[in-house]
Amino acid sequence: MNPLFVKFEDSSLIELALAGKAECFAILMDRHLVAVRRSICSMVRNAAEVDDVLQQVLLKVWHRLSTFRSESSFRTWVTSVTINEIRQSYRREQRRRMSHDFGDLNALASPIESLDESFARLEAARMVRRAIAELPAKYRLAVKLFYLEQLSLRETAQWLHLTIPAVKTRLSRARAMLSAQLARSRPRHSPTEKTSKQSRLSTVNSITAA
Repeated sequence: MNPLFVKFEDSSLIELALAGKAECFAILMDRHLVAVRRSICSMVRNAAEVDDVLQQVLLKVWHRLSTFRSESSFRTWVTSVTINEIRQSYRREQRRRMSHDFGDLNALASPIESLDESFARLEAARMVRRAIAELPAKYRLAVKLFYLEQLSLRETAQWLHLTIPAVKTRLSRARAMLSAQLARSRPRHSPTEKTSKQSRLSTVNSITAA
């Protein structure tokens, strides 16, 4: 590695990297690696995934380097790429897990539940899942992050690029929408209607009562 490159400004290293000097890209990323890793660690709860996400970020930065414009600092741009990659990683994981949300666990009957109670609980979970899916995107994501993924308010705010008070407001509005939507739903007329209604109320209690 040419020691002279270490003294170059980010802009010069970018130009050289785009011209084919791979070592300049390595120097550039080494300069900002601590900040990138810190951003990832603040948003990725599973420590085992940090290195995987970091590798994906480095690849994205390399492939998108030619799109960098000097309107902002390179550090700001890299941070933006990092956050977008974390979000995409989260969305991929969510798509993979979506079929399991309120699914497999709710489908398992409790040893102390009757068949009717198990069915009512499963149906209630499906109703909540549908109600969440119909929320506007910004409210749906807030609910999933805070209630389903169980992120803290601070972590949810970091994900959404909001202040904590703004997250609280968004969650409050989401709960109101869910309550209204579930109130409009009509349980099936069957011998288990009362049980189904009770199960539905119990299932949404953790969200609408918060």
